[in-house]
Amino acid sequence: MTKNNHITHAEILQFQNNLMNPQEKTLFLEHISTCNYCAEQFAEGMLDESFTAPADMKANILAAVRRPEIQIAKKINETSKQMQLLLYSLKVGAATLGALAVLIFAMNFNNNMVNSGPETTDIPKKSTEDNEDKFSLTLAIRDNMNHLSSNILDFSNTIIKTEVKEDD
Repeated sequence: MTKNNHITHAEILQFQNNLMNPQEKTLFLEHISTCNYCAEQFAEGMLDESFTAPADMKANILAAVRRPEIQIAKKINETSKQMQLLLYSLKVGAATLGALAVLIFAMNFNNNMVNSGPETTDIPKKSTEDNEDKFSLTLAIRDNMNHLSSNILDFSNTIIKTEVKEDD
């Protein structure tokens, strides 16, 4: 340290090159932590020191990326993403088919119940120009969905009532 109790450029270089013993390092760091001037000088010294990349760094990185194990890992990652997309698509397709199956089953179940009953006026009919009675698909689906919704509502209310009775 100089007579003004500030660190010198030589001391900064010794610290950067790891040439100080542990006691000198401790004193050096303690001084920098308490002296703003020396802390600024140390920071400027760190900024002035520029690092250059090795000349063959780009070639080394490209060679490393082209290694077979890296390429295999890349292909596995891409395949994994494609498999995830395929599985997701299959799940969505299965859910769609399941929903359609439930809708068709509900329509057939409701039609069987209506046709087996004494009256067949529950299902709306639409007359065509030939005066033949045909089912209106839209109205039949709507009625079947309303019937299915009311059955689900009744079932959920029964469950709720059962839980309330059991909890009391």
